[in-house]
Amino acid sequence: MAYTSASPGPATSSSGLSLDRLLRKLFPSTSKLTFNPLFRAAVNASDVVPRLMFPEFRTLPPNHLRIRVGVGNRIFNNQTHFLVHARDFWMFALSESIVNLKSNILDIGVGCGRWAHWMRDCNFRGRRFSGAYVGVDIDGEAIAWCQRNYDAERFRFHHSSHGSVSYNQNGSASSLYRIPEADGTFDLVFSNSLLTHLLEAELGNYLRETFRLLQAGGTMMHSHFNMEHLPATYGKRHTFKYQLGNARIESEAQPEAAVAYHTDYLFRLCRQIGFSSCEIVHMPGGEQHQPILLCRK
Repeated sequence: MAYTSASPGPATSSSGLSLDRLLRKLFPSTSKLTFNPLFRAAVNASDVVPRLMFPEFRTLPPNHLRIRVGVGNRIFNNQTHFLVHARDFWMFALSESIVNLKSNILDIGVGCGRWAHWMRDCNFRGRRFSGAYVGVDIDGEAIAWCQRNYDAERFRFHHSSHGSVSYNQNGSASSLYRIPEADGTFDLVFSNSLLTHLLEAELGNYLRETFRLLQAGGTMMHSHFNMEHLPATYGKRHTFKYQLGNARIESEAQPEAAVAYHTDYLFRLCRQIGFSSCEIVHMPGGEQHQPILLCRK
């Protein structure tokens, strides 16, 4: 099955985008920059006027946290990008009956809630999301923001102790992490770009954790780099020229920076774990978005 989501991003001024692209060239890892007090102050100051002008922007996380979860080249004008980014994901999940407004959902790598706010803010004639939404992330600051801005009746968040060069340099280097939730709890377990930073041991751990946490008939959706569906950045930003076990990596010095896998390896691993069906949901004709590993328990 192939899922096409080719909607253009919001219109922005060419001068703003040019400045953003220049900054991206000078500082490839903007997530690291968001921990710098001067950079943080500058990008958050750029948010003041838009928040005054548009009420819809006032409930958004601060700009430095939005940048940390990825905004492309929109460093100073990413409010709409944050609001609409997960739209097609939820349309697909709802249309395929993967979730409904009563579902229990686990978001691994929740960040500052770029996927979660859709469920929090859903309100059609008084009909709202009434399930349980659980978010896990290694970014303690982002988790703390979510805990302050999401109601505890429907949402709960866990701070993972795992380490990360970009997000949690003081975390544990252990490849095994157990998500503190009960077996068979969730209808959907998903992540956005988590697998792109996992080597084999960590990959196996998170796929087994996903299987453990899903109820019978539940669905896993993890976006990833796939060697059969190469990203639009292949040959430019990404080459995956190094082999490390079953993983293809971008950097021998920092293997977790960008990790890709072949489809047959992912399917074989998932079937060994116990998933009953596996497929890759991708964009035909060019991977502008990462393919999704979709498996059912």
